[in-house]
Amino acid sequence: MSGARAARGRGRGRWRRLADRALRGLVALVLLALMMVTVVDVVGRDLFDRPLRGGYELSGLMLMVLFYIALPGATAGGHHIAVSLIDRAAPARLRAGLALARDLLGAAVMIALALFVLRSGLAAARYQETTLLLRLPVAPFRVLAALSLGLAGLVFAWSAVTGRRA
Repeated sequence: MSGARAARGRGRGRWRRLADRALRGLVALVLLALMMVTVVDVVGRDLFDRPLRGGYELSGLMLMVLFYIALPGATAGGHHIAVSLIDRAAPARLRAGLALARDLLGAAVMIALALFVLRSGLAAARYQETTLLLRLPVAPFRVLAALSLGLAGLVFAWSAVTGRRA
């Protein structure tokens, strides 16, 4: 490998680590906000008989954001739930074929879901759909979900093409 190619590889690794660190920080902030909402809601309900108005909605939306922000990173790191019943006994070529099938199927499913959720998000924006109690617009949350699913699909596709995780 030439010196220039090695330097580009290190540069990409640095950007990947920076993006991973930024996503992890964002996940931590959302999780902290979720914990604060939960504490305020429980303390308000138990001590003052006044729960946080919209606490249930906020918690649900933050859980959704938390999940979808973490999804591409979990996909890139290969952290999805997997059942490996035949991995140890299977020959290397069969394992490689199964990995390719997994990545192609994962890409197809994630991208199909992304398109479906994006259409739903755009319809929600068109109809100005909001949450029931706090009247928060739901379109940005659905678009975030669609973008995250699409990115996870691209990670699966990258893995299928290159044979390695992003």
